[in-house]
Amino acid sequence: MRADVRPTDIHRAIARALDQSKRPFRLNWGRRQSQLQDVLVPQYIDITEGLCAGIEGTVTCLSARPDLPQAALMGRPVSVEFVTDRGTLHPINGIVTNVRMGHSDGTLTCVQLTVRDALTILEQRINDRIFRAMSLPNILETLLQEWRGRSPTLARSFDFELRIDRAQYPVREQTRQAGESDAAFIRRLCRFAGIFWFIRAGKQDGAESDTPVHTLVFCDNPMLLPQSPAGTQSLSGTVPYHHGTAVKDSDSITLLATARSLVPGSVRRASGDYKTGQMDVAEFATVIDQGEAGNDLAALLADQVIDPPHAGDSRDDHARLAKARILAHEHRAACVHGASDVRNLPPGTWFTPSGHPEMDSREPEQRQHIVVNLRHRGANNFPGVLGEQAQALFVASRWTFDALPAGEDGQSRYENTFVCVRRGVPLTPAFDPRVDFPPVEPFSAWVVAAKDQAVHCDEYGRIKVRIPGLHPDDHAHAQGAGTSGTERDSAWVRCLTPWAGPNYGVDMLPRAGMEVLIGHLGGDPDKMIVLGTVHGGPNMPATFSGMGSLPGNKHLSGIKTQEIDGQGHNQVRFDDTSGQISGQLASTHAHSQINLGYLTHPREEGKGTPRGEGLEARSDAHVAVRSGMAMLLSAWQRLKASGNQLAREEYLQLMQDSLDLFKSLGDYAAQHQGMAMDAQPQDALAATIKGWPDQPGTAQGDPAAQAAIGITAPAGISMATPKAVATYAGSNVDTVAQKHVQVTSGERINLQAGDGLSLFAHQAGISAIANQGKLHLQSQADDTLIDSAKNIHWTAVDGKLVGVAREILLMTLEGAYLKLAGSTVEVGGNGPFISKNAGHQWEGPASMSADLPKFDHGALGRVPKLVRATDGNPVSGYSGEVHKATGEVLPGQTDGGGKLAPLSSNRFVGMVARFFKQPE
Repeated sequence: MRADVRPTDIHRAIARALDQSKRPFRLNWGRRQSQLQDVLVPQYIDITEGLCAGIEGTVTCLSARPDLPQAALMGRPVSVEFVTDRGTLHPINGIVTNVRMGHSDGTLTCVQLTVRDALTILEQRINDRIFRAMSLPNILETLLQEWRGRSPTLARSFDFELRIDRAQYPVREQTRQAGESDAAFIRRLCRFAGIFWFIRAGKQDGAESDTPVHTLVFCDNPMLLPQSPAGTQSLSGTVPYHHGTAVKDSDSITLLATARSLVPGSVRRASGDYKTGQMDVAEFATVIDQGEAGNDLAALLADQVIDPPHAGDSRDDHARLAKARILAHEHRAACVHGASDVRNLPPGTWFTPSGHPEMDSREPEQRQHIVVNLRHRGANNFPGVLGEQAQALFVASRWTFDALPAGEDGQSRYENTFVCVRRGVPLTPAFDPRVDFPPVEPFSAWVVAAKDQAVHCDEYGRIKVRIPGLHPDDHAHAQGAGTSGTERDSAWVRCLTPWAGPNYGVDMLPRAGMEVLIGHLGGDPDKMIVLGTVHGGPNMPATFSGMGSLPGNKHLSGIKTQEIDGQGHNQVRFDDTSGQISGQLASTHAHSQINLGYLTHPREEGKGTPRGEGLEARSDAHVAVRSGMAMLLSAWQRLKASGNQLAREEYLQLMQDSLDLFKSLGDYAAQHQGMAMDAQPQDALAATIKGWPDQPGTAQGDPAAQAAIGITAPAGISMATPKAVATYAGSNVDTVAQKHVQVTSGERINLQAGDGLSLFAHQAGISAIANQGKLHLQSQADDTLIDSAKNIHWTAVDGKLVGVAREILLMTLEGAYLKLAGSTVEVGGNGPFISKNAGHQWEGPASMSADLPKFDHGALGRVPKLVRATDGNPVSGYSGEVHKATGEVLPGQTDGGGKLAPLSSNRFVGMVARFFKQPE
């Protein structure tokens, strides 16, 4: 310091130098301006702003306060103001996010401020959330309004504007922010939809504010962008271009250099639609002419991507998205690099250069260009000693700055470099799913359902889930949808299954409360898919048969379900315990089970009491075994599942033995005055069983003709019941035994026959004994014949031998006879009459009488009747036909009691009744 310079003079000089009102680059703190306007003065500015880029700026300042509190500046809205060549102020508004203190020499301190826009700042707000049934504009409004509502700073300093056609952005069932910053989430959505964005100073409606405000503008139409202030404030409406050392009377553009880039010549986007099973394909070719060789290469550089399923809301929406991809390529195809000292040429505005030899030759609309990116670099010049002092501080702080050209005013140095495109060229941002989708990993979610429902699904088997950990405050705008624990928390989510075909497959829908693992189709956070379910504390592994647990029952595996709103379950259980393997299909309803293999009681800690082996089908309720063709119940061994399904060689041999014995004895009986046997039904049955197919698909004829049941066993067949056993055959019942047919009854044995009863014994005779009670033989309508090859013995041990008839005739083969007819006794013969008695008495007439049995002759008629199967009530008004065994057909109609006319007969005959509904 010079000896003749007083400290008070230095402080006055510094105070004058730090007066912002005299500087081309200034800081405006809004409502804090009175407190901070002379505290910090910009020395260097380096600010970048652009479309789809935001604001990122470094302002290097000088301050007379070495004790400047950094916290007082953090988060403060600030406006960096540029004084234009016309004396107006052009602001770049943002928020201070970094304060870096540099070196201090006791009188001056250097400070660096980092200024960013709100969207860039929100890079540090990481979140997971879900938006239900909202369009992109609605999501943007919701999110940005939340910023303003939750932060008073943003409420004062930040605004937003949607310059978009809302009609082309459909409502989407679900949009997820997946571990992304709010800024990254918004950028991804906008890139996907083809929307560009930028920051402009001021409020959305242009109203004045006591706080520096910046507005985040979203736009999908470049033609909606306004003209730049540099153009509107110019009398000519253009921005002058000056090259080299030409004398200038205003700020101007000093460089305009066109650039071309090779871009793909076409795009193709394909997206599957699981509802139709088809791919939506959209293809677009560029309208950009890239020259002969360039077009040739561009044709090869096709941008072909398979999008995640249902990428668009419809085919038209998917085509719109594909069109956005080709527009993004066209945006990169050509641009203009420029440089200028024009300070009010912000991105998101268009300008028309004038004075450029090539561009002036174009049509007016071809000269208009939109600024897409711009970097400001400037410096305030401080007088001699103060400037040197500032530079020394910067060097001591290790801060360096690029050299800048001197300004016309001598007080500043400023230059910007920018990139612009011709107005009308697409500004659509690029979207690459490989880059722009956030990394998504499988995560756990909870299945949710509608109220009082355990299973909630749609016709595609999709379910709803709740993502745990989401903050309820983020979903208050949707009345909690996303964190409500109801079906409102997500869109329908498809479930992975081992097998899925047209109306067949493996379908086991996850139920409310289950934990599922969520994956993402195509890496899209919105395309969730359930990969499977996992066990945990609330959902412990299955306890088969309700017994045991892991790890004790670790050898058990299978499927166990749970009754809805009940305690029952169904299960398919496999037991792979060494030497005791088994399988079970079971339901707790009526304890119904099919058990296979080594049977045990339910295992606990891996132990189960043996209870059998083989196959068991059991139920506390009904059991039915039904087949439409052959049914074979056999106990003949086919070890290790050898042989065919209907293997029955032993059975067929036994049936043949039966038929042979049946026919041989039957024929013998018929030859010896016995009744002939009817072997045809048994013969037909044997042929049916013999004709069962031995291989699948080899059956011939009517399947119903094979619907017989065969029961056979090498060690015998036993049937027993404490109640009745009833058997019925529409044809014959044939019972054949190689040895004895033994019928025993604790009480009566009743045999009835409609057309004859025949007993024939080839050997050992016939014995009919009534141990207690009468032996009663009757022939009620015909003769009774008793023949014997030898003697006939009649014995009445304790009573009489009584014979009663209207006429009694006893005779010998030689002609002697005794005839009792009416009241006459006649004895005759060709030989002597010999009477050997102790004496004889001849008395007068006498007679005896006896009651003859009476025989009824009841009718054998029948009355066909039609009743309803469901309730047994008679059905009237139906036509009927009775087909008799003789071939005769008797028509009729059911009366009010469901009956046809009675049928009369003097014997039992077969008949079939058929009923038909009368046409109305």
